[in-house]
Amino acid sequence: MSDVGPTRIVIVGAGGFGREVLQYVLAAYAHVESVVAGFLDDDPPDLGSFGLEYAVLGGTSNYEPRSQDRFVIAVGDPRTRARLASELAQRGARFVRVVHPTAYVSPTAQVGEGCIIAPFATIGAHATLGDHSVLTFYASVGHDAVVGRCCALSPHSVTNGGSRIGDRAFLGAHAVVNPLQAVGDDASVAAGAVVYRPVPAGTLAAGNPAKSRPRW
Repeated sequence: MSDVGPTRIVIVGAGGFGREVLQYVLAAYAHVESVVAGFLDDDPPDLGSFGLEYAVLGGTSNYEPRSQDRFVIAVGDPRTRARLASELAQRGARFVRVVHPTAYVSPTAQVGEGCIIAPFATIGAHATLGDHSVLTFYASVGHDAVVGRCCALSPHSVTNGGSRIGDRAFLGAHAVVNPLQAVGDDASVAAGAVVYRPVPAGTLAAGNPAKSRPRW
C-alpha cells in the first residue's frame, strides 16, 4: 500500500460507526503492512471507555495529512461524508478502500476510492460503487447497477440490477430499489420502502409502493 514504511490508516469519525469501521480495517488489512494511526473527530468520545487505545489525532478541519496517511470516512450522513472528503482532498489527503473479508465483490465490479463494504455486503457483476460510498451489513448492489458518490446503504437494503442511485443518496434498512429504477441525487428511501418508480432528487420516498415528497 505504501512506497516507504507502513501506511498509516486514519479513520475520520470516532463515533459508533467509526468504531465499527476500525474492526473492518483490522480485518481487511490484517496481512498488509499498515497500521491504524488513530481517529479524526471534532468532538471525540472517550475511546478508552470502549477499551480502545487508539489516539484522536485532531479535528477534521485542522489535521494536515502526512505522506503515509490513508483516510477512510466513517460518518454515516451522505452530505457530511461528501463535505469531509472534499475538504480532506483539498489538503492533499489520499483515501483507502475498506472491504471486509466476508463481503462479496464481483471481479467485474468497479469500487471507488474511500468506499466501505461491511460484512456480508454484495456487489454484483459489472456494478459500480462511487467514491466514498458505504454498504453496511448485508446491503446489496445488483448486477449493472450504478451507485453514485458518498451514498449510504443501510443494513439489508437492496438496489437491484440496472438501477441508478445518485450522489449522496441514502437507503434505509430493508429498502428496495427495483430493477432499472432510479433514485436521484440527495434523495432518501425510507426503511422498508419499495421503489417502483423514479425517486426525484432531494426527496424522501416512503411506503410500499414508495411515494416521494420533499425531503426538506
